Parts: sequence; C-alpha cells; structure tokens
Amino acid sequence: MEILINEEKIEFELETEKNVGEIIKGLESWIVENDNVIESISIDSVTVPFDYNCSEFSRSISLVKELKVITLTQIELAVNTIVSLGEYIIRILSEYDDSDSLTYYDSILEGMKLIYSGIVDSLRILNVNSIVIVNRKGITLKDVLLEMNEFILIYEKKYIDPEGIKKLKDLLKNMLYFIAIVFKWAVIKNILFFKDWDKTKTSSFLGEIFQDLSYVCSSSFQKFDSISKDLQIGRDRKALGDLCYITELLDEVISILKITKIMYTIDFKSMLISDKSIDDLFYEITDRLKSVESAFKNGDMITVGDVLEYEIKPLFKQIPELFEKMDNFIK
Repeated sequence: MEILINEEKIEFELETEKNVGEIIKGLESWIVENDNVIESISIDSVTVPFDYNCSEFSRSISLVKELKVITLTQIELAVNTIVSLGEYIIRILSEYDDSDSLTYYDSILEGMKLIYSGIVDSLRILNVNSIVIVNRKGITLKDVLLEMNEFILIYEKKYIDPEGIKKLKDLLKNMLYFIAIVFKWAVIKNILFFKDWDKTKTSSFLGEIFQDLSYVCSSSFQKFDSISKDLQIGRDRKALGDLCYITELLDEVISILKITKIMYTIDFKSMLISDKSIDDLFYEITDRLKSVESAFKNGDMITVGDVLEYEIKPLFKQIPELFEKMDNFIK
C-alpha cells in the first residue's frame, strides 16, 4: 500500500497496524505534532469521511492500494473555516430571509452553535481580537458573539418564537458583515504565512484596518473619564475592566504597527506624530500603563486616575493621527 501526504509518498513502517484506521491514527499523531491537521482522506481515489467509526477505516491494509491524506496548517484551516462559515450563513439567510417561520429547527440551532464555536476557535488561532472588529454603529464582533451565545442558551430550552426569528436573522446578518473584516485581519495578522499574497490587496486590507482601529480608539476616549469616575465611587471592578480593554486595544495598535514596519521597512524613529516619534509615543504609553498597573495593585486609585487622565489620555488621542499618517505612507 502506498501512503501519500499532500501528494508526496512517504515511508511508513508497519508495526502492529492491521487496518486503515490504525494507520491513520499513527499519521494523525505525527501530523498534529507538526502543528497541522487532516483536511481530507481518500482510499483508492475515493474520498471518505475523517471518522474513526467509518466502515472504510476497518478495511484491511492488504485490500488497499493507496491511502492519500491532505493536510492543512492550523492557520489555513482557520481561514478556510471563516470562509465556509460565511457561505453557510448566506445559505441560511437565503432560505429564511423572507420567512417568518423556521423549518429544521434542530439543525438551525446546531448551525448557530457551529458558527459560534467556529468563529471563536478561528479568532484564537488567527490571533484576531474581537474587540477591534467593529461596524460603523459601534457594535463589535465581541458584542455579537455574546448575543449569539445568549441566543443559543435561551433557545436550547424553547422553540424559536417570532421574536427569536427576528433576532436570529439580525445576528446572522451582523456576523456575515464581520466575517469579511475577520478575513482581512487574519491576512494581516498572519502576513508572514501569506507571504505570497498580492501586495495591492494587502495594502488595501491594511488601510481598512487602520481606519477601523482609528475608529475604535476614537470611540474609546470616554473610557478614560469612566475609569476615573468609577474609581471615585468605588466601582473598582468596572474600572479594571475598562483599563484591561484600553490595554488590549493598545496591544492591537502596537501589533499592527510592528507588522506595518516589517512590511514596508519603516523607520519609526524618524516618523513624527506632533513632536514625538512613533517609537517615543509608544514607549511613553507603555511606561505610563506600567505606572497605572503598579498603582492599581497598591490600591493607589488617585494615582491611577491622574496618570490615565493627564498622561495616557493625551497620548492615546494621537493614535488616529498616527494611523492617518501610516495610511498615507503605504498608499
């Protein structure tokens, strides 16, 4: 029996394996160790499901001429999952968009679970943060994922009523809009993997991400005031949540700038925003955030509020100008 992985013949030394399933188990362990996953399996040119309960897996090795396995990296799988989920959502919406009733209730609910888990797992693999995937109404992908999870929990216990049908359609339409944005972020965040990607498209994706980040940062200015007020009235947990959000957002900004620097070989020491270089700007922000975290741990809420309001906030406000300059540079 010949064994091929991604069309390349491999030498597989048989030990105690007697059937196809036992060989695939051995191959799967090796494939996973190399951070890949099995996409498809074919036995004598016939594609079979990747399921150890499949009857084809019990076939004796002596009765098989060729076993072919196609693998994907985790990033490839995650990107393919995003694309497939988009196609699946379009199919659901085309069936139910003009209908006020649902058929195949159980499969619809299972489909929602599939969409939710597929998006969450893909975001993790692709290193894409749902707080920066946003529409122009200020709704983030994180918001929609929370709503989708709540929807699943509610309608696992009862049939979907007219209000639920409307909610389902709204969730799917929002998710479909976000999937296109996730794809762009996936390409940029994993640009070294997509090294052969067309640079014109990449620049377009990057420019749109600059706009999205700029929008999210501008929309987050009020959180600085909220943190100060919450600290004053003892709502430390809410203040800490907003502080973590600001920190996450800054991490995303820095991550995209590092990627841009690599893609376009930019000297951030010579590029100025107001009277500071980009390097100096983010050194100051990072340094001030460390001061805030230290003061928070020590219970010094007055220092936390003062540093946020008078030191970090003015620096944070320069980020939209920074992205405008970066966008003009890459065009």
